[in-house]
Amino acid sequence: MKYFKWKIWLITSVVCLLPILLGLALWEKLPETLAIHFNIYGEPDNFASKGFVVFGLPFLMVVLQTVGCFVNDINAHKYGEKSKIDRVIKWLVTFVTLALYVATLGYGLGWNFDMRKVAGVLVAAILMVIGNYLPKFDYIKNYDLSTEKAKKINRFIGFATVIMGVLFLISVFLPPIWTVVCLILLIPYAIISAIYGIVEGRK
Repeated sequence: MKYFKWKIWLITSVVCLLPILLGLALWEKLPETLAIHFNIYGEPDNFASKGFVVFGLPFLMVVLQTVGCFVNDINAHKYGEKSKIDRVIKWLVTFVTLALYVATLGYGLGWNFDMRKVAGVLVAAILMVIGNYLPKFDYIKNYDLSTEKAKKINRFIGFATVIMGVLFLISVFLPPIWTVVCLILLIPYAIISAIYGIVEGRK
């Protein structure tokens, strides 16, 4: 565990929990149940108690953040540290936690916005950030590939990931069916990326 970076884990975990203060400040104004899931049309289809949303969701995100930090630090220890990329990856969960938490409370307070568009923008941002940093990796986990091959594969997948992010961003300005199309396109995106990696890896 000596390679586990406790400082950034602690900072990001505390930030994940900070929104609880917002939930407490708005406690009396919030309804007893809050929407926590929405269909493709932005309509709520699943609900949870106010207590679970205000306290439970941030703690669940801390668990997810802990697992993500642990896995990332294991890879950094094994393959070499990429400090800038590591920080970006570790802050992604925190960023998503803050955005979704505020959006969930806001929707419960009656803010008039489309949760499909909020989710679409978040997915787009995550894909574009990951896609931008993938080419900076010079290895592929669990595969003994040369640095050049790994870079080439990661550049291709990074480019494809950014394209998917752009498509998701465009879809928020279009009817809901286009968000469904983007979700379906994730399948060929994953298949093409995998095939390209296999083919290039065997050359």
